[in-house]
Order: sequence, then structure tokens, then C-alpha cells
Amino acid sequence: MNVPFFSVVTPSWNQAAWLEGCIKSVLAQGVADFEHIVFDNCSSDGSAEVLARHPHLITHMEKDTGQSNALNKGFGLARGEIICWLNADDQYVHGAFDIVRREFAKPDVHVIFGDCEEDFCDGKPPRIRKARFERREDMLVWWEKRTDLLQPAVFFRRRLLDEIGPLREDLHVVMDTELWWRMSERHTFHRVDSVLACQQRQPDSKTIKHMPRIYEEKARVFGPLLDAAEPQRIIANRRARGIGMGRRWLGLAQSAAKTNPEAARVFLRRAREENRLLVLSPRWWMTNLTTR
Repeated sequence: MNVPFFSVVTPSWNQAAWLEGCIKSVLAQGVADFEHIVFDNCSSDGSAEVLARHPHLITHMEKDTGQSNALNKGFGLARGEIICWLNADDQYVHGAFDIVRREFAKPDVHVIFGDCEEDFCDGKPPRIRKARFERREDMLVWWEKRTDLLQPAVFFRRRLLDEIGPLREDLHVVMDTELWWRMSERHTFHRVDSVLACQQRQPDSKTIKHMPRIYEEKARVFGPLLDAAEPQRIIANRRARGIGMGRRWLGLAQSAAKTNPEAARVFLRRAREENRLLVLSPRWWMTNLTTR
């Protein structure tokens, strides 16, 4: 049996509305040397029927303990040189694999990242989100978002997982960032100035639905790492984080004020807890009044 060059791994759970597009975007790359592994958490929404229409897939319908667990199962089965992690509601753009193959023809390249098209599924035109990554230490200052690695547009050699280990299964929303942190200790991340993937920012996506949890997991993972890296700046860094996170919680409150006043009030409280001076801001009071 020929060993594939690309191993696409897709975790899925009740994503039937998006799964077909994900699968077809891989087929549309027009390459033969790939495998597409799907681990589905026993979906009940018709995903099984979608998967059954595509016999080329390596499909496993079984219970998992979360997305990280499903991905680790897929990574464990992957035989390809290059790992492609594509969530069920994301897609590759036409020609992405040609770009990826060309970059990995260079033996010193182990990880590449590119840009993403974002579709917010609200009728507005999609936009291009530019990836950013200059210094791995910037990941520790996570509240400033100096680094922006877009997960479906990150590709890496399979052997890196042998070097650094799998995803942390105790993480559910920032497991990708934590993996990039470990990878970047050993390998340079090479930027490709091209759009490689499309992210569907649909209402049930993790990025849209669980932003508070993302903040909390990043604080749990990267807060201790920053304290250890800069012990002489612990107080200054915590003060800076409070100011930065206050702005982020206030931004979430503003976004949710009209559609979900209850959530907005929670976000306002979190903003005030991070930075008490925000109560002097007109933005804080305008948002507060909107939620009443």
C-alpha cells in the first residue's frame, strides 16, 4: 500500500450541515496521495449518512472524551508525511495542497502557516484574516494577541508528534495553541503568504460560542509559563493582563449586549474584576445601560 503524503484528520460531532463541504474541499485539491481520517463522536444529526456517501474516508464512529481525544486518535492512525487538521466546519481553499507540497519540498521546513478566509455565515462577504507569528514568547502575552496562528492553515510533519507528544486532552479550546507552543520550542514556523483555508464562523463553532472559556484556558496554561519565564515581572505582567483582559471582556459585553443581555452582564462583571477603572469608561456605562 502506498504511503500518502497528506493525512487529513477531522474530528466531528453533529456537524452534518458542514461536513459535506469539508470533505469536498479536500477532494477538490485534486491530489491522489492523501488519506482523510474522520473520528465522529456518534453523531445523531445525519452525519453518518454524509460520511457513508464518501467511501474513500477512513471513518470511525465511536465515543470520545472531547475534540482533543478524537484528534489524538486520528493522529495515531495517520500514515502521511504531512498532518492536516481540518475541523468539520472548515474547508481548504482550491490549490492549498499544491502550496503546502511546494513548501515541504524544502527539507528544513517542518511547520508552515498561512492565512484564512473567514465566513461569518450572515450574508456579508467573507474577509481575509492574516496570520501572525514572530516570537514564540508572544504566546505568553496571550491577552494582547500578538500571535495569531489559524489552526486549519497550519501544517506540520507527522514526526513532530513523536518529538513533542500529542494534544493535551485536558484542554478543550486552546489545545492547538498549546501544541504550537511546544512545537515552536524545537522548530521554526514558516509563513506562507497565501490563503490556505476557510473558517466557517457559524454560531455553534467553538471560537464563537466559547470565547470566555478560551480566555480562561489560556490563563490557566500560559499564566504559569509567563510567571516562570519572567519572575521579576510577575506583578507588572499581572497588571498588564488585567488591563488587557478588562478590554477583552468589555468587548465581549458590547457584542452581546443587544442579543444576550444576561451574558453581557456577566462579561461586564468580569471586565470590572480585571480592571476596576473600567467603570469610569463611557463604553462600560453605555454597555451597562443597553443590558438593562
